[in-house]
Order: sequence, then C-alpha cells, then structure tokens
Amino acid sequence: MINSLLGDNKDQKYLSKKQFLTRGHLAPRGDFPLRSAQRASFQFVNAVPQWMRGNAGDWAALEEGIRRRVKSYGRQLTVYTGAYGVMTLPDQDGVPTELYLYADENNNLGVPVPMYLYKVIHDEEDNSATAFISINSSYYNATQLAELTFCQNICEDNTKFKWLKWRSNDGTFSFCCEFNEFSEVVQHLAHLNASRLFF
Repeated sequence: MINSLLGDNKDQKYLSKKQFLTRGHLAPRGDFPLRSAQRASFQFVNAVPQWMRGNAGDWAALEEGIRRRVKSYGRQLTVYTGAYGVMTLPDQDGVPTELYLYADENNNLGVPVPMYLYKVIHDEEDNSATAFISINSSYYNATQLAELTFCQNICEDNTKFKWLKWRSNDGTFSFCCEFNEFSEVVQHLAHLNASRLFF
C-alpha cells in the first residue's frame, strides 16, 4: 500500500526492523484487571495503525503515567482515548499524501493511519480535564511538528505534570492541551463539562 500510494520503493524508505506500522492499542491491556478483558483488548476495534517508535515511546509512557496518576488520585476518573486525522508522507514527487492500509477493487481507501492519537483525562466531580496528544510519525521535522501542534503545550509546565515522562528521543513528539482548546479542533468530546485543568 505504501508503494501504491507514495511510489515505487517508498516502503524501503519508511519501513525498517525498528520502524514499522503496528497495532496500537487505544485502551492498553494493562488497564484491564481480568485476563478475558486483556485478551479482548487485542481486537481491532481497540486498535489503530501506529508507528512502532511512538507506540513503544511516548504512547507507552503516557499509558504508564496515566495508570500511576489515576491510582494515586483518590477518586474515579474517566479516560477517553481515540484517533484524529490522517497522517501524510511525501510521495515520489514530494506531495504530502494521506496514508491508508487498504484499498478495495474500486480504489476506495480504508483503514487510515491516524495523524494524532489522544487521551483525555476527565474528573467529572470537579469539572477538570486535560488532553494528551501524540503525533503518529517520526518522519516530521521540527517545523512540521510545530505546525501540527494545535494548542499551547501545557505539558511544558513540569510542576503540574511531574507524573508524565515522555520518551521522545527518536523524532516522535507529543503535547498537552487545555480541554477547551483541544475540543475546538477534535470535537469528539465537545459535550464534556470541563472548565478547569486536570493535572
């Protein structure tokens, strides 16, 4: 599919033993106490195509950090997770081209590789929420990453988010948004009442 969308031999540029598309869990296996639920987490309804470096890097760090934070918080929280947009890579002519994993006999594209993966932590009791977003690619340069960061990155305030340690040492990038700023772009959760920042 990469070659059919981007041009001959582009798979050799973007795929290697260390960087490839894998099944990225939305809700991680480790969040489920029962083995049956852990096994069910591997179903494709709970997965999106995710680049391996991000999956084993920032996304894994976020999953682990959220588990620690929820455990220490002292009351029930809701974590929403999802994907947004379709990532692009330059084709053989340098044109940014959306990446999909499937095309039917009529060339209708399906199974998009998402641009963003996100988690929103919401405390309904005190109307607080924060969005944590990972850009699903290690192939973007600093200028492109800055353009894709659609909010003020509040995770740069280490005093509030000491529980989160990103693993961005291989070109992947993640950031955090105040919920209302996030929901102006990603409107999946616009119904949430969140007037305060969760940290």
